[in-house]
Amino acid sequence: MLTGNGHKTFTASGDTDAEMLMEKVLAEMRETLSGTGLCVVLGGSYGRGDGGVRQDKENGLLYNDLDFFVFARKKPANAENLLKEIREKYEHQLKVDVDFSRVMGIKDIRKNRKRLMMQELKRGYHPVSGEDLLEKYLPELPAEELPFSEACRLLLNRGMGLYLAGEKIANGSAERDFILRNLYKAILGAGDAMLISRGEYCWSIGERLERIEKSNMCEAWKAYYREAVEFKYAPHRKCKPDMQAFWNGVRDFFQSAMVRCAGENKHQELQDGIYSKCWSSGEVSLKNYIKYCIKSRSLPLIFRHWYSMPAAAVLLSDLYFALNDIPGEIDRNSKLYQQWLIFN
Repeated sequence: MLTGNGHKTFTASGDTDAEMLMEKVLAEMRETLSGTGLCVVLGGSYGRGDGGVRQDKENGLLYNDLDFFVFARKKPANAENLLKEIREKYEHQLKVDVDFSRVMGIKDIRKNRKRLMMQELKRGYHPVSGEDLLEKYLPELPAEELPFSEACRLLLNRGMGLYLAGEKIANGSAERDFILRNLYKAILGAGDAMLISRGEYCWSIGERLERIEKSNMCEAWKAYYREAVEFKYAPHRKCKPDMQAFWNGVRDFFQSAMVRCAGENKHQELQDGIYSKCWSSGEVSLKNYIKYCIKSRSLPLIFRHWYSMPAAAVLLSDLYFALNDIPGEIDRNSKLYQQWLIFN
């Protein structure tokens, strides 16, 4: 039986058509997955009940990606093929990305219990099929105990989204949804990372906004975070008159957040500050160095101690300097881009 912490709605607005669509899709998935032994839950915005609905409804009802997490006591032999078929079917129907995680076992749940992704999932998911392994094996972690590496991971992923959006802006891309979504995600990620680094994170986005409002951040950046929260609840396709200037402003906010998370006042000391924070939170180890060497297929010797941090922390300095200018063309073979793909 599914228990979980399901909720009554999938969207922030409670849009009737979108809610009915989600119920229909999940019922169909439940039937398809029945008897597979897979525990599949819907996470992300729709799993938390604050998913977006397109205001113009030109490209379907749903705005955000559908993020499914997959668990199993024993991985079925045909799991990947089945999930691929489901993904392709509903991406075509819904006109949004449908993502399934890799199949994770009970050891994976326990190993990743301190990850922001898992703790956010614990507090807001909708069971789709199978035995609810999250309810049984994932304990709740107080928000203020999230490790510093989660702030680094958030900065890396949201910063790369900002980087990719900049490339599209510079080249006059018409992909407004991609650009706006990643700009506002970068704003939220920067603010949230600062809260994590200070042990002030909380699960409610409303409470996080309150803490940002009370912080010593300048008013212009508080307004950015406020606007990003509004966009999350009511996504739209309205670009700014000068999107490159907007990108520059978000970039300045994001880089400042990176420096603040590191506990430094100058970007030149960013990587040393990140190392110090990782050290104080007990996240520096030889194991990290070995893992970095194996996955990146490299053997860094200069500043070797930096590579004993979690990989997301190692890449932040490169990301900071990559964001100095709006990218006309991103080098997909660069260390930053390739290692982001590896460690993301």
